[in-house]
Amino acid sequence: MKVNLQTIAENAEMNDGDWNIYLDKETGQIITITHDEIRDAEDEKPIDHLPDWQQENRKWADLFVADENGRFVELPTPRDLDEYRVMESFAHSLEDEEKGNKLLRAIRGRGAFRRFKDMVGDLGLAEDWYAYREAQFLKVAERWCEDEEIPYES
Repeated sequence: MKVNLQTIAENAEMNDGDWNIYLDKETGQIITITHDEIRDAEDEKPIDHLPDWQQENRKWADLFVADENGRFVELPTPRDLDEYRVMESFAHSLEDEEKGNKLLRAIRGRGAFRRFKDMVGDLGLAEDWYAYREAQFLKVAERWCEDEEIPYES
């Protein structure tokens, strides 16, 4: 079984907040489990009163909590992508040095992420930026697969 790098990268970008996203190494399925579902599984709370979709999620949480063999591995998260470094790298990659310098100035100090995003839009570089960022997430996904010894395809 090979995982799709694009799928890993897309899910990694969302793997933050009140839930975690895992790969089930037995089935290749990507699963999302909330922190509450994990806590309820750890507390062995009953599930029969839950709607069907929540029961399904809770069953995954139960399997996750009981896992002692590393069946589930968490996908990379946005924290695995050094966003500041990626913004800086993007600015340096531009052929238009003036635009690159504007972006580099935008990422200095507090509020760098917001200023960078605004400046990317103002300079008409949004499409290029998102493609560049996506390519960086693909690299993170590839490294993650290699580290976890998970076969992958592009």
